[in-house]
Amino acid sequence: MKSQRPKKQLTKKEMKKLQGHPRHYQLMGGRPEFHNIVRNSNGHIIEPTDKFLVIITSSKNNCHIIVQNKTRDYRTLFYSNAGNVGYRKTAQQTPQATYRIAQNIARKCKRLGITHADVRFRRLARVETCLQAFQAHSLNVTALIHEPKLPKGRLHKPRKRRRV
Repeated sequence: MKSQRPKKQLTKKEMKKLQGHPRHYQLMGGRPEFHNIVRNSNGHIIEPTDKFLVIITSSKNNCHIIVQNKTRDYRTLFYSNAGNVGYRKTAQQTPQATYRIAQNIARKCKRLGITHADVRFRRLARVETCLQAFQAHSLNVTALIHEPKLPKGRLHKPRKRRRV
């Protein structure tokens, strides 16, 4: 048998103050949606003047998206991957999974009041799908930053040609 969490009823005043989704708050038994995010001295998760960075890390098998607050020493706000949105094993590789991950991030940003963010990525794979999801859910991308991994150290000279 499933144990039912007690639903929390909010007053109008509490609804106005709540940062996050009210229905999610009720279903979680009174624990706020963003309960594990560090708040500033005023008790806010973000300030209106803060700038944000969305980091897309894509591989052959999965996609991870991290949202960081650039104003507060690049502190991570939240994170999502294919496992978070309900995909398992080979389904994590699909473009649908990538779209759902980006959709999840864009919705969370919208609930917090984040409308603009920079996007940084290393590999071009899956970035276009993420950008489509951001655009569909009104998260405006202010800058696209491509940082490919470059070889470290000095380049080696080619081997000498063999003389016969």
